[in-house]
Amino acid sequence: MSHNPPSLLLERNQEAFTGKVLFANPEDSYPQTLLSQAEVFGWCQSRAVYEELCRVGMPDTQLHFGAQWDNSVASEFDDIVIYQPKAKELLDYLLAATLPHLKTGGQVWLVGDNKSGVKSSMKRLETYLDEVGKHDSAKHCLLFSGRKQAECAPFDFAKWVTTWEQDIAGQRLTLCSIPGVFGHGKLDRGTAILLEQLAEHRFMADVKNARLLDFGCGDGIISLWLHQQTGANISALDDSALALKATELTFAANDASDALTLIASNGLKDVKGRFNYVVTNPPFHTGMNTDYSIAERFFIGVKQHLTLNGELFVVANDFLRYGPYMDAALSKHSQLVRKNGFAVYHARQKRS
Repeated sequence: MSHNPPSLLLERNQEAFTGKVLFANPEDSYPQTLLSQAEVFGWCQSRAVYEELCRVGMPDTQLHFGAQWDNSVASEFDDIVIYQPKAKELLDYLLAATLPHLKTGGQVWLVGDNKSGVKSSMKRLETYLDEVGKHDSAKHCLLFSGRKQAECAPFDFAKWVTTWEQDIAGQRLTLCSIPGVFGHGKLDRGTAILLEQLAEHRFMADVKNARLLDFGCGDGIISLWLHQQTGANISALDDSALALKATELTFAANDASDALTLIASNGLKDVKGRFNYVVTNPPFHTGMNTDYSIAERFFIGVKQHLTLNGELFVVANDFLRYGPYMDAALSKHSQLVRKNGFAVYHARQKRS
């Protein structure tokens, strides 16, 4: 994993990071390069980044993959480095979660690509910090810093959980979400169209004993709907620790925790066995850019995880050209519906 432009900007300011440093939501392996000059820790919300940092030699004892920073790993940091997230509300969450672990007098560093909206985040930093200002800019990126001058309240995770009731495709669901999770706090239109199609589908007669996989589970809406519709246990997969936690909370809120298996995985690589049904509203962005590689790897791999006659359902923005990938993996596909800027596709595993 090569270093992205925000990390390259950090690299040219590397002398500023000494003592005990926590990287919140790192985007690549840059934190590992500082091990020779600082005591570096990483709080990863991405499983892919967590595994990359382990691969390049960062000790797993200095890393944590989870929805909150684990205080038992380390605390009392001199510096906290945050990469500007796509969701502005997630920046507030990261600041609230990490500031209690920063020493009084310690600094927060915020770095991001100009297109990420980092410029407007300076005002958000001023809500939490003193001496906020621009430290450097290069490669179409900005680096801000601010200093913690007073004690702050302990982080209260429960205050950041959004819970609501949702009627969708014949089911009433209680949903939970956390900042940074796809579709946070609302029903995604594509997901709604997908579930409406699934409500019309004739599942196998013994579906309650089937294996179902929700790839890219988000807040768990697809997983929970499938469980309530079929009575089957559900495997819910995501690269995001925040999404996995939201799905866990969603199932708990519906007294369905026993029906859920969570899989933290970068793509399908940590998935075991085959499934009768795979359902997905797959991610198509890396940062701010459309990225077909995520879906392409998924379609290449999903054939190995479908039973004979196993079915794949995909919803996507209708401008995304997923058809050729599905045909290459499963010989052919059909488009079930196209409306409101989305399309739902279906394919089936046939005997080779």
